[in-house]
Amino acid sequence: MKRILLLAGAIATGCLLSFFAKEGFGAETQKQLDKYTGPGSLSSSFFVTGGYISGNTTYHISYYEDASGIESKLEFPLDNYLLGIGASLCYKKSNNGQDKADLTIGWFTNTSSYAGKLKDSDWLSDDLDIFLVGSAHPGKDIYSESDANLEANIIDANLLYNFYSTQDITIGGIIGYRYQKFKYSVSNADQIGYGPYAPYYTGYVPGPVLNYEVEYNITYLGLNTNLFSGEKFELNLRAAYSPWTYAYDRDDHILRYKLSKGNCRGNAFFINMNAKWKFSSKWLLRIGSEYTNIDTQGTQHQEFYAGEWEGETAIVDDKITSSLWIASIGIEYNF
Repeated sequence: MKRILLLAGAIATGCLLSFFAKEGFGAETQKQLDKYTGPGSLSSSFFVTGGYISGNTTYHISYYEDASGIESKLEFPLDNYLLGIGASLCYKKSNNGQDKADLTIGWFTNTSSYAGKLKDSDWLSDDLDIFLVGSAHPGKDIYSESDANLEANIIDANLLYNFYSTQDITIGGIIGYRYQKFKYSVSNADQIGYGPYAPYYTGYVPGPVLNYEVEYNITYLGLNTNLFSGEKFELNLRAAYSPWTYAYDRDDHILRYKLSKGNCRGNAFFINMNAKWKFSSKWLLRIGSEYTNIDTQGTQHQEFYAGEWEGETAIVDDKITSSLWIASIGIEYNF
């Protein structure tokens, strides 16, 4: 239901941008823009794309006291097909026909659910034996893989202003905001214990294991270049960086009755390459790819809400990171 509402909202946004460009605030806005940029015209477009996302979102926690400590890393997969939809409002200069300014809003969500295997690794150092079972085993002590089902939502809004443009090239600056949320339900754990932990923690656990969700809030700045070959072909290159990246996650370890919440801050960067082919007066073919890297650090608060350790809490160091690729192909309609 949430995806249907978001899809309806994106379609409505495209229709509103088209309406306003022609009938609403378009004429008055154009007059104001003409004062600063010279004669031009407002236009809008609507696009739909299909794609594939590959990569992971990960959290890595650690707690050390003197030389003894524990670490845990959970790597959640992002392998899934995507559907994207969006709209743009453009202001074109009349002297060369290229965009002077461009406001774009887009949304991606996954179209299937299974994303691959969650990989969960735990390490102990020195003689720390947190599980009170057998002797300590420095190094990796437990590793597991589980089935991960994903619900993904990626929303991006950005404003582009070209400070240099000819008939063959435009160069501009961009400011934008991206919201990414990945929600997982994880089940069917296949686990291996090492050393003295082998007889206690090796086995298969069917059914639900944990529920996890992570949100990334990213405000970014970047540079954008468009290269044109006649009136039909366009190549877009874009690079953006964010020192204002915030990550929040929530991990409910169902089997252990442990709820963990992370709060981290850091940076992110994007690299995009896109191509367009205008195969008719109104329609364009879009092909694109993007690489995203996110690196944040902070703390995680843990609490046991049931079981023998009910009420016990802890605060540990946390790193929430993500590395992903998106490839897409779609069509665009110019109003």
